[in-house]
Amino acid sequence: MPAEATMTPGLFTQLEPLLANRAVLITVSALEGKGGRLQVNICPRQLKDGENVALTTPLSVTGTAAELDAELVSQVRGFVESHNALSTNLGQIQAEIAEAEKAAREEAKKKKTVGNGGKKADAAKEEKAAKPEPFNQQALSLFDGTEAEASTPAA
Repeated sequence: MPAEATMTPGLFTQLEPLLANRAVLITVSALEGKGGRLQVNICPRQLKDGENVALTTPLSVTGTAAELDAELVSQVRGFVESHNALSTNLGQIQAEIAEAEKAAREEAKKKKTVGNGGKKADAAKEEKAAKPEPFNQQALSLFDGTEAEASTPAA
């Protein structure tokens, strides 16, 4: 059986999908006084200002060299899968927000082109409702009925 068939994908094969979209900084350091333990940090770099911080959160793994040999690749695989899922979901959310903002701008633009959004008509209605109707001069006064009675002689 060829050696290639039994080998599991390595560290860089697991990082490749992440590397397609951004640079990644990898640091390895020995932890002093920790009995030969190492710390590996895999730090995705920021692509642009204002980018979601979650997309640049580093993966930090600590263990002995043997533990890292056995487990680091699976840790990186999970990290890259989560990262790509977040990136994909974030892109979808950003697209939906941009679409909603565009629709809101278009709606506001429509209101402006109809004629200042009906503000004048609304203001006129409010003004009319606030003003009492003028006194109707044709209405009878208290003395109108008495004039008719006064002009007829009393019997």
